[in-house]
Amino acid sequence: MTLLVASGPVPLELEIEGQPVTAAGWLLAPELRRRFSHPQPHISITIEPGHATYSRLLAWARLSPLKYQQLDDAVAISELAAIIDQGNLASCLNRLLDLHHQPISTPNPRLAYLLSLIDEADTEITAEDIWQVFRQRYPSTQAHCSHWLQECLGIPLRKLLLWRKLRRAVDMLGGAKPLTEIAHAAGFADSAHLSRICLRTFGLNPSQASDHKTLQASRLPAN
Repeated sequence: MTLLVASGPVPLELEIEGQPVTAAGWLLAPELRRRFSHPQPHISITIEPGHATYSRLLAWARLSPLKYQQLDDAVAISELAAIIDQGNLASCLNRLLDLHHQPISTPNPRLAYLLSLIDEADTEITAEDIWQVFRQRYPSTQAHCSHWLQECLGIPLRKLLLWRKLRRAVDMLGGAKPLTEIAHAAGFADSAHLSRICLRTFGLNPSQASDHKTLQASRLPAN
């Protein structure tokens, strides 16, 4: 799940799934493609599957046929633009979700186990490898597992693993390492592959992405 928030008074101008939109903030379900009309100062907050608000945000996004929601609450947008730690983010998102009457989600031990397998895996792991281990604890067909995960997270396992690689690459952007070295270290075939995935995911190429504030919920500093 992604929250895009303008970091200044000018609203964001972008395309979501080819549709031009303009607003101060947006909530996007996984795999929605966006492209900025022109680079603008903004904050991109990624809410990862292990975060407590992920399921509620996904349910809210799915209320729209287009699977994205405009953020129209000025207080929430202001708070999101000033996020500095994990606690602030969680409380801000919960207030936003309560405002839109989204019910509290219940813990999902099966999903928690799958996410732990992903967190512990190396960059060379495949979706088939993960499913093989997962099904030893939760016997089922791989097709059934894939359908279940799509319902839970709105994204297939191979895309989740690809996101994990991109997150590693984003963490290294802006440093002294060349893009090719970053791509290889994160598990991409080359810099062109990394650039394509970055553009598809963030609507920006790697050099542009490194100039804007990108936060992952699980990476924010603790109080």
